[in-house]
Amino acid sequence: MMRPLPFLAALVCTLATNAQTYFYIDAIGVNPQPATPADNISIDLIGGLSSTGAYVVSASAQVTGNVVTVSIVAADPGGFTVIVPHTETVAVGQLPAGTYTIAFNAQFVGDFAPQPEHTFVVGGGGVPCDSLDVISVQWHAFTDTAIVVHVQNLNTDSSYSYPNFIFFDDQGDTIAVEEPNFFVITQDSWHVLRIKDGVTPPLGNFNGTLELWTGFTTYLSCSWSMSFNLCPPPPCPVFIPTIMNLGGAIPIGTYDWIVFDTNGTTLANGVFELGIGQEFDADTLCLPPGSYFMDVSPNDPPTGGAPYFGVSVEGMIAGPSYPVVWSLPVAMPFDFYLPCADGPNSVPETGSQGLLVQQYMDRLVVRRVDGGALGTVELFDAQGKLVHQVSAATNEIALGTTHLPQGLLLLRTTHGVARVVLVGN
Repeated sequence: MMRPLPFLAALVCTLATNAQTYFYIDAIGVNPQPATPADNISIDLIGGLSSTGAYVVSASAQVTGNVVTVSIVAADPGGFTVIVPHTETVAVGQLPAGTYTIAFNAQFVGDFAPQPEHTFVVGGGGVPCDSLDVISVQWHAFTDTAIVVHVQNLNTDSSYSYPNFIFFDDQGDTIAVEEPNFFVITQDSWHVLRIKDGVTPPLGNFNGTLELWTGFTTYLSCSWSMSFNLCPPPPCPVFIPTIMNLGGAIPIGTYDWIVFDTNGTTLANGVFELGIGQEFDADTLCLPPGSYFMDVSPNDPPTGGAPYFGVSVEGMIAGPSYPVVWSLPVAMPFDFYLPCADGPNSVPETGSQGLLVQQYMDRLVVRRVDGGALGTVELFDAQGKLVHQVSAATNEIALGTTHLPQGLLLLRTTHGVARVVLVGN
């Protein structure tokens, strides 16, 4: 940390008079990083001595539980009053896996290091960061300018202070970077990484590296080099329509909601309810990647408050939102995993992959156009739940629809996948 000399001289005079500080610690570094139980760990105390004659008399470390206490004494028998850069290295030795806090038992020493540098992590050994489970690395559901990393911390003693993730392709070029926004990594943690300007992440499976840095991007703590696919897996990702009161009063009543595609086809609908003690409501369904609209219409006159409807996914990753109006509803457009709509993980339209699916009154006819056997036929509802399963040795089968939910369904056979919109009669 650089400071103007006049300021440092004034600081030396003030502290020497009031606190007799002879060694000023401006930064703390832990070596090596990342550390494992097999490493001999040391702590670098980086700063400056108060004069040309000042020195560190003694410095040692003692470990009690997860606290590393550094006992340090400085002296100044006299010399020219000027800040003299100095780094004091204190040996700690091997430590069990865990998160450690650095504390000081100091005489004539001032600790001015940033608070995050007083914490460090010793990994589990063997596999780096084996207490972290990378659940997914995927596109942000509602924008093509960000990626979301979902991790679970299986050992909350390893908290990884002030973390941020950086994502690289197989050439080592940066794809996306997270700005440090959390104090630690909790048991279930979601991180938004902004894609670098001018970078287009690849579609489909590709090799890359995900890195976890701690201490405001000071220390590389974990690294995973493996195959990634930024698109959500089939049959389709979870989609959460929401309504919330953002006003001072309380809105009371029900609200019809509908999600439809760019052709005006209704894919899902339902009813929200708000009232005393309930100022938020949501539903959960399964929605293929693509471009959509959402409408919300109140069924009751306004009673106050400011209800807003919107879209989100797991991890409280939110998309656009609109206010509820008591006139003609305004359709809110939104994109949902749009980079995946035409990619290898997209869900085909009805009739693709050699399947023809048509509804005739209370029957749903599924035909394999090349004449081959359909095999196992499965229908999933908007929540991804299996609602019907049958096996066909022929190329055509007729399914009864009276017991099936209306709206968007996903039909899967051993030959292909098709999207079905089932309407009532």
